[in-house]
Amino acid sequence: MNRKFRSLLQSAVCLVLAGTPALGAATSEQLAEGKALRALIAATPVISLERVVIKTAVKLVGISAVAPDAKGNIYVIHRPTDGSDPVVVLDPQGKVLASWGKGLFNTPHGIRIDPQGNVWTTDSVASTIQKFSPRGEKLLHIDVGDVPKRNGQGPCGVADVAFSPAGDGHVFASDGYCNSRVVEYDGQGKKVREWGKPGSQPGEFQVLHSIGIGPDKAIYIADRKNGRVQRLDLTGKYLSAVEIPGEIASMGLAANGDIYAATHPEDVPLDIDNNIVKIDHRTGKVVGKIESRSHMISVGPDGTVYPATRDDTLVIYRPRS
Repeated sequence: MNRKFRSLLQSAVCLVLAGTPALGAATSEQLAEGKALRALIAATPVISLERVVIKTAVKLVGISAVAPDAKGNIYVIHRPTDGSDPVVVLDPQGKVLASWGKGLFNTPHGIRIDPQGNVWTTDSVASTIQKFSPRGEKLLHIDVGDVPKRNGQGPCGVADVAFSPAGDGHVFASDGYCNSRVVEYDGQGKKVREWGKPGSQPGEFQVLHSIGIGPDKAIYIADRKNGRVQRLDLTGKYLSAVEIPGEIASMGLAANGDIYAATHPEDVPLDIDNNIVKIDHRTGKVVGKIESRSHMISVGPDGTVYPATRDDTLVIYRPRS
């Protein structure tokens, strides 16, 4: 696919992702890619998973990300409008175990659980990372910084984090809404290195949205506007990529390395024509789909898929027993 036109959109990327209505009609390439994506989705079988709506006493608003811990508890980061806590912890049945974060966020965005069970969150407007204990004790604050000055509102900062497979406590942050870079920090929050730049060539990004590290110890990145998942080593060296028509809004990695990627055609608004596709890590082929929107995705060790629908419904997809 020819994606060279995407580099011309760099100045508009932040506004589009912030929810600003698109200006003008879709380009001919966007229309063609939308048609190709719909054909791919139509030909892809639905994955046999049980759709479960998790009901809870807490009102969830604009669910931005969801992540499970080792016990199957569900950590949700959402965007409440009534001043309540943005981070909510639920048991697998939806019982509230804990909540926190009131006053600590501008725009709650991502949530991940590290191997020790600590909770890491991102704020995509303030461009900050916060680390908490499982019960909400704040352990670390990282100001990613370098947010470009621009007109308009919306996300222009850090989106997601992933954890070093070396067991050294390092964390990799996808600072990709406007900066198109990965920033590596040590366990105390000190910057180690950064890499990446805008563009459509290998190792370049157009909205570096979500990040993960696979069982092969490689970094996987949802390169949103370039419509691909890039695979790189821990220093940013390009290894390979899987391309899909349209855009890849986010992705999550299964325990075996399979990729779950949220797809969307760019010729329609963000709230329609959304699907999650499963990509076989051995072949790079799309082998299944889940008919759901997902702003961010997590995959549990048992294969349960946790999409963040950006609405008020918490839904998960469990393997059938």
